[in-house]
Amino acid sequence: MKLSVFLVLGALVVARASPVHAIDCGKASLPVEKLLCATPELKKADQAMSAAYFKLLGETVDPDFHEALIRSQRRWLEARSRGVDRFGAAEGEQTDDRKVLLNLTRDRLTFLQTAAPVRTMEQQRKIAARDSGGSFAGYETSSCFFPPPPYGNWGYVCLGAAHRQNNDRVCSIATEWASGRTSESRLVSVLKNGEAKPVASCSTGYTGTSEQCPEPDDDANTKALAHWKLNPEPSNDLPLPHATGLWKYDPDIDPMMIDESWMHDCLFASTYPPPEVGRPNSAPAR
Repeated sequence: MKLSVFLVLGALVVARASPVHAIDCGKASLPVEKLLCATPELKKADQAMSAAYFKLLGETVDPDFHEALIRSQRRWLEARSRGVDRFGAAEGEQTDDRKVLLNLTRDRLTFLQTAAPVRTMEQQRKIAARDSGGSFAGYETSSCFFPPPPYGNWGYVCLGAAHRQNNDRVCSIATEWASGRTSESRLVSVLKNGEAKPVASCSTGYTGTSEQCPEPDDDANTKALAHWKLNPEPSNDLPLPHATGLWKYDPDIDPMMIDESWMHDCLFASTYPPPEVGRPNSAPAR
């Protein structure tokens, strides 16, 4: 199974988002909705989660945070509505669907009750305040799911791309899930005539790439191989930034994703990547 972070969930990216309510059992149509309504403990948990969501929403006065919280909750509900996906689950995994749904609903309840979404967005804003910002900065999170054991024990996971912009340079990072493993792609772009032009890329994790990202703690053997590919060709595997469709903040993305040391260097160094870790692309982009 491969869940690409570059798929666009158009139904979620809307001009204005409307608050979402608890399930109306009189209108339940999806299997998950019917299961929730038929299980008192599940129904109670769903109602408690909805109450926590509306309480937090009412307390969230920042308009950007308010909008992102609504979209985040819609996205989570859409992921839950797809049901318990056992693709790739450990052999013999037979946890009752009701138990899985109860646990993930309670997890979301705790997430909302503790105001974790707001704290996450506050940290994202604090990090981005160092940059000049611009229309190419933001998040495009498009793969959210509940990976089964042995990968995630049904914990909610959102993968996607994040972009930071400082003047005419955009530094991007994206995560992708494939065959039970997570990989990371990094991209440096410069703005030219209103478009982002990729100038260097690399990746880490389970990617099978020949352009492994260099890291400060690499040993001698890894340093001899790790590098940035210069002038990469645009492709679906690169988190190429666009000036439209981005969320300013995303409550479901760890702020540390955009606060790694390489990204700071990428944004503020006079030249990036350093010449000694860049290698020309054999087929440069046109």
